[in-house]
Amino acid sequence: RALRSRMLGDPIHQPSTAILPIPSARAACSASSAASTAPIVAEAAAASVAVSSGARSASDVLRHYGSCYWELSKARLSALVVATSGAGYVLGSGSIVDIAGLCYTCTGTMMVAASANTLNQVFEIKNDAKMKRTMRRPLPSGRISPVHAAMWATTVGTAGTALLACKANDLAAGLAASNLILYAFVYTPLKQIHPVNTWVGAVVGAIPPLLGWAAAASELSLNSMILPAALYFWQLPHFMALAYLCRADYLAGGYRMLSFADPTGKRTAWVSLRNCLYMLPLGLFAYN
Repeated sequence: RALRSRMLGDPIHQPSTAILPIPSARAACSASSAASTAPIVAEAAAASVAVSSGARSASDVLRHYGSCYWELSKARLSALVVATSGAGYVLGSGSIVDIAGLCYTCTGTMMVAASANTLNQVFEIKNDAKMKRTMRRPLPSGRISPVHAAMWATTVGTAGTALLACKANDLAAGLAASNLILYAFVYTPLKQIHPVNTWVGAVVGAIPPLLGWAAAASELSLNSMILPAALYFWQLPHFMALAYLCRADYLAGGYRMLSFADPTGKRTAWVSLRNCLYMLPLGLFAYN
């Protein structure tokens, strides 16, 4: 008791030295551990925030360029091209359709079409910037550089042609490469030179079903020409109507269309009707 009184004091007579709880070894160790781990927790939290920010930044970059590639490729238009190529493949396959071959052909066609559409926009940046319907595209709006777009077009076009050569045949790959060159390097500059560009563009649109048939049958025949011919004649009324309705926009963009010298629209209407009438004997031929 005397020892306890001397060490702890008398809580009654010495209130200022009242008995206080003696910290245990476990509590002291916990406090020390908390103090030492506090910087680690803070550093981990900062690292987590940095990783989250980096992931969000990477996601934004992927979303941005994905959107640009989608628009440069004219994905919805390319999907229609793929549909006609797939139809040609099915018709050229006969009674049995190779599903894997069909998928490879459609994928390769999609890639080549995306490349051609991108190159078309690379060559027409200045013209697109002058037209209301095209000035918001990735290149005129500055969302992507021409060099980047050209690299994307080269990569996807080469890959698509190689895929057709490996998984289909050389004839299909040759048609794909020829169509890309015809669209990007013949039709595109011709739009600023002469109205005949519309007919050349129709040839470009008619080749995909021929490509699909070639991929399936490894050869071309008279039957393989029916669907491309129908697509060729169908495209001309479509192009003529578009060029007439948007003639002011096309004129501002520096393009040469038949409708520019046709203010009444009669000549344009006659050309459209004539090509529609060509579809009737073609349908009879296809039936027979």
